[in-house]
Amino acid sequence: MKIIHTADWHLGNHFHGHDRLSEHAHFLAWLLDTLQQRQPDALLISGDVFDTPNPPAAAEALLYDFLTKAVEAVHGLQVVMTAGNHDSAGRLEAPAPLLHRHNVYVRGAVRTTEKGVPDFDHLLLPLSTRTQPEAVCVCMAVPYLRSGDYPAGMTTEEGTAWFFDRLHKALARTDFKQLPTVVAAHFYAAGASVCEGEHSERLTVGGQDCVPAAALGRGVAYAALGHLHRAQKVLGGPCTWYAGSALPMSFSERDYRHGVQWVNITPEGKAEVESLEYHPQRGLLTIPADGGAATVAQVFDALANLPRREKNDDGATWPYLEVRVKEEQPEPTLMHNVMEALADRAVHLCRVVRVRTANEQDNAARDVLQESGKPSLSPLQMARRAFQNRYGSDMPEALVQRFKTAAQASEKEEEAQ
Repeated sequence: MKIIHTADWHLGNHFHGHDRLSEHAHFLAWLLDTLQQRQPDALLISGDVFDTPNPPAAAEALLYDFLTKAVEAVHGLQVVMTAGNHDSAGRLEAPAPLLHRHNVYVRGAVRTTEKGVPDFDHLLLPLSTRTQPEAVCVCMAVPYLRSGDYPAGMTTEEGTAWFFDRLHKALARTDFKQLPTVVAAHFYAAGASVCEGEHSERLTVGGQDCVPAAALGRGVAYAALGHLHRAQKVLGGPCTWYAGSALPMSFSERDYRHGVQWVNITPEGKAEVESLEYHPQRGLLTIPADGGAATVAQVFDALANLPRREKNDDGATWPYLEVRVKEEQPEPTLMHNVMEALADRAVHLCRVVRVRTANEQDNAARDVLQESGKPSLSPLQMARRAFQNRYGSDMPEALVQRFKTAAQASEKEEEAQ
């Protein structure tokens, strides 16, 4: 059984105000080409198909155009698509009856039976190869689990373990219980590497939504996970992998590799995994490259070395740019100067971050609070102290004079009232 595992497309995403429709179209074109070359039996899409519960129409059109082309390009291909925490379960499932006719199986929400318990049978999908009608493995297609999908009072870890335990028991009552099992699910697995700087996966603070991979249960040949954007293997359970996101979702993910996992399930139920790398249409560029902070002079030296825009270049492949500046003194015209420096450069500016060290921030806040309680401390003295703590130097004389002028104007205004 040959499978391609992908997840976290986030169709409809905007990156710092930049529409990414062309980037997603580029990824799906690459994926379609990969399907045609590899000819898998199944494609597993493990959640976060869209970036928001109410995606733009263009993003939905992109998805359904891709699905149509995929099943036409690979005869007999089966597609399993589950919902993630970013998706609207109902919206994803709305065209499910029509998609089912084309071997596309959508599981957006956990249904319940007349008795009010989860319909586990609905989540068990026997899969065959493209050339044989008999099932050769079973897919547990599990959408993002919410607290209502398992007994009240359970933690995320307890509820997930309970859910998969019941799912395995349901499988044991079917005619497919002897077949290899694969899982398509969407959660935060313990031990996996997460994005430290910007939690674009929307993880719960404190890791309360973290679940050990062992909760998937025994006898799973391969677990195709979504939710975390770094492509990686997860330890501590069955053969468990994150496919990673189709595109980088934050500047903290600039070093991530993107692509899909190629999985071969042997007749003995073993998974052979190969990572197929994809190079996004637009990369991420940070100044300085180490993600720290550079002085104003260093920043403008780096901007001057960026490639120039070429005539008739539509900018489709220009990287997204983040500039991180350590201010040694106030720079009120910094943004204007940066925009001017980039006017003829082949980049898409996303943000300029003014960086201060934690000690500078703490010292400035503490000292200003302490000194503000002293009646003898003038506003200028407070300003000098705050400047010293923030920039590590004395306030320039020109700024002192500007401050005095503003203070005098404020005093006259108060006297006039």
